[in-house]
Amino acid sequence: PGAGIVGASGLLLGLGRLYEMNAVCLMGETSGYFVDPKSAQAVLEVLTKYLGIEISFNELETKAKQIDQITSKLKDIEAAPETPDKREDLGYIG
Repeated sequence: PGAGIVGASGLLLGLGRLYEMNAVCLMGETSGYFVDPKSAQAVLEVLTKYLGIEISFNELETKAKQIDQITSKLKDIEAAPETPDKREDLGYIG
């Protein structure tokens, strides 16, 4: 990864090495701004295929739709033109 493995994930991997424990870190790409159920699902799809097990992704898919709705609303707000201040400018009174 470009920035390396940091935070708790990096700490746990480092401690594993220090104590001679085998460790692995599975990570998915996220924006970093929101919890990312799509990324979690992508990692789990690879892991379940590797392990030969099946799990339900229904809850992750529901959460992903909620996050998509939130980000869509935020994009709409950001794209909306700014409304001018409705207070009248009194200008100079002298």
